[in-house]
Amino acid sequence: MMNNISWRATRSFILVAEQGSFTKAAEVSGFSKANLSQQVTELEASLSVQLLHRTTRKLRLTEVGEGYYKRAKHAMLALDSAAQWAMQSTQELKGVIHMNAVGGPIGEELIAPIVMSFQRKYPDVDVHLDFSSIRVDLIDGRYDLVVRMGELEDSTLVMQKLATIKTKYVASAEFVNKNAVIQSPEDLKTLPLIYGSVAQWTLVKGSQRYPIQAQGIKVTSGRVMRKAALEGLGIARLADVYVQADIAAGRLVEVLPDWSEETALSMLCPPHRFQLQRVKVLMQCLKAHFNNSHQQMLQTGL
Repeated sequence: MMNNISWRATRSFILVAEQGSFTKAAEVSGFSKANLSQQVTELEASLSVQLLHRTTRKLRLTEVGEGYYKRAKHAMLALDSAAQWAMQSTQELKGVIHMNAVGGPIGEELIAPIVMSFQRKYPDVDVHLDFSSIRVDLIDGRYDLVVRMGELEDSTLVMQKLATIKTKYVASAEFVNKNAVIQSPEDLKTLPLIYGSVAQWTLVKGSQRYPIQAQGIKVTSGRVMRKAALEGLGIARLADVYVQADIAAGRLVEVLPDWSEETALSMLCPPHRFQLQRVKVLMQCLKAHFNNSHQQMLQTGL
């Protein structure tokens, strides 16, 4: 059966499915609409199934087409990676690495310098690094490597823990002195809080979980949240890289230290991309240097 299926036809189908029309697929690929249509028709004939619903105005995948697209996409990614692996030099690292990482000081001041050092050492490797807090799809997406905080849901990915980040609740000494003693999460409900994109806080202590709807000052920058806390405007929930040096210097006070959280910072890679030597070496560099840079930032601050 497989001998009757053209990989070119499968690639044409994937392209049409992603672009949503033969016209757009033709514009992107440079192939004619007629050629793409013929390829998809031949693929459907080989499989003895209908993959696309075609009308004069609209094109959409059938239920079988959706399932075939997902599986074929994974297969093509694996084939492309196999080809890259076969062509890569054993002595020289070459090619592109598409990487996504958490932003803020973790991404910009800890991860980025390591990536730049890697690029200086391996000038024939181009790392395309971008920062975002969104959850990117590593299997269907274009990324070779992602650095993320928190629980990891997809067990099919190659995962390596990079570090443990502690999240603390902090306020200025002046703010703490002016307010009643903060002994439990419930005490936060009556106090102004400084929060970002996450307004629903969940304080964790062992098996205990205490949810709080944050109210007070909302800003989307961790650096600005830190400044607001230093100005005595409320209690902020921030990662250790923002506040540990301030706590050590007495500029900020940690409240409810028993409720501070530890979150894993991990590198994730699709299995077929992990076979690429350039991706492996970059992961090794991050693993080798991140913790030292992290500890230094905890001491010196931003």
